[in-house]
Amino acid sequence: MASEHTAIIWRGEPVSEPRFPPLVPQGWVLLRVDYARWCPIDDAVTAGLLPIESGTVMGCSGTGTVLELGVDADTSLAGRRAALIRIDEDYAPPLQGDGFLSRYVAVPTTHIAEIDEIDPVSTFLLDASLACSTARRLDYADHVLVIGCGSFGLFTSIILADNGYNVVVHTSSPDTQRLARRLGLETADRVDNRRYDAIVAASLNVHKVEQALSASRPSMVVLHPVYAFYGWPACRKCWSLETFIPMGGEAGCARKLLERLRQVVEENIAVVEGLSPPPGIGGPILGYVFRL
Repeated sequence: MASEHTAIIWRGEPVSEPRFPPLVPQGWVLLRVDYARWCPIDDAVTAGLLPIESGTVMGCSGTGTVLELGVDADTSLAGRRAALIRIDEDYAPPLQGDGFLSRYVAVPTTHIAEIDEIDPVSTFLLDASLACSTARRLDYADHVLVIGCGSFGLFTSIILADNGYNVVVHTSSPDTQRLARRLGLETADRVDNRRYDAIVAASLNVHKVEQALSASRPSMVVLHPVYAFYGWPACRKCWSLETFIPMGGEAGCARKLLERLRQVVEENIAVVEGLSPPPGIGGPILGYVFRL
């Protein structure tokens, strides 16, 4: 193993700098990363909307090969290809723990799943798993509003529509509207007073989420996992709502969903060679994936 490698680190801004391989805690593994995502959470950190500690490795998810096992780690993962599939309050990179934009990263064995192929698409396994968790939780709902059309919002909308839900995707971006409509989804660029059984807050735009919650008065709201760390929208009319924050872990469902959407992901990402911070404005709909 190389003694030093390059990583994208948060130092008040994202910078490329040398990094040593991390120690591997009990129950964790060392992953040699082949592909890592720069996602909306990283954009929010860069914009100053989400605080993380200086020195944290950025990158919300990734995929690679298990090189080393910590004490009490799952020995069946040795040498296996794996990708992030679950987060929780103790580990949710880069908000809680180092991210994947580093050649080597330590990851809890409980938060990764074995995969057949290491490729850029497998870095989206986490969001596919979050979508599966959301669909399972909304088994009683009929009309659902999904706010935001990043990977989590898009995947959630697709699996809900596949399961027979009436889904409306709220996004103000013309590009994401076109993509959603091409996939057979109904879109809206404004929040109206239609009633929904549930709202999926897949956007980090708190104002839009508050607006939708006040206007549609749903009985339940599904919140993007970021809200588990930084609180949920302060909508005065919504304190009685049932809330759910998906954390993932749905491996079988996630693999099937991601394979169904493989072409969509491939057409809407940019694969970047090497490690340097991406441009801060614009970019593909589903963001950047780095090949390390």
